[in-house]
Amino acid sequence: YFNSLQSECFLGTFLSDINMVISAPTGSGKTVLFELCILRLLSRYLTPGGKLSLIRGGFKTIYIAPSKALVQEKLRSWKHKFGQSLGVKCIELTGDSEAYNAQDMQETDIILTTPEKFDSVSRRCVKNGGLGFFGDIALLLIDEVHILSESRGAALEAITSRIKMLAHSPELSSCPLANIRFVAVSATIPNIEDLGKNFLIPMTLS
Repeated sequence: YFNSLQSECFLGTFLSDINMVISAPTGSGKTVLFELCILRLLSRYLTPGGKLSLIRGGFKTIYIAPSKALVQEKLRSWKHKFGQSLGVKCIELTGDSEAYNAQDMQETDIILTTPEKFDSVSRRCVKNGGLGFFGDIALLLIDEVHILSESRGAALEAITSRIKMLAHSPELSSCPLANIRFVAVSATIPNIEDLGKNFLIPMTLS
């Protein structure tokens, strides 16, 4: 069963592709909202038999959290929920994670990472001409988005600016990135309306 927050957000998370900034207390079930967004994306490629028909890594989800502990917690959960049942490939991309080559990254469906690590990796991809990797990103999930107002916010802001810029690139106009969806959550966002307008986009929900 869904709690009140999840019921209120069900329309926005699972029955639409709108961009969202969600502010709700700790322990209110915000992770389920991320999972509904992932299921929304995956549901487009389910066969009648419940198998995924999409090309491996062809529609990527990027999950960004401020700590390795949070990344690893979600990785364990999502490997169980999405990996075992649907065959979705999830990897951790942090300073502690094993090194992945370009093919590993290309064939991964859900990448779980920290702002600093993904900023570094994405800058390197752009520098080396790896636009194909970006083109496959369909969903960006940002946990604890209030870190934007902290010293670490620069890396997160750089990531979103880079992705939004590439999403308007003519070279990637036919890729999933052209219609990328942003969903951000936090327990403490004092300026949620401003964040929705200036950082992510049109629609906010609190």
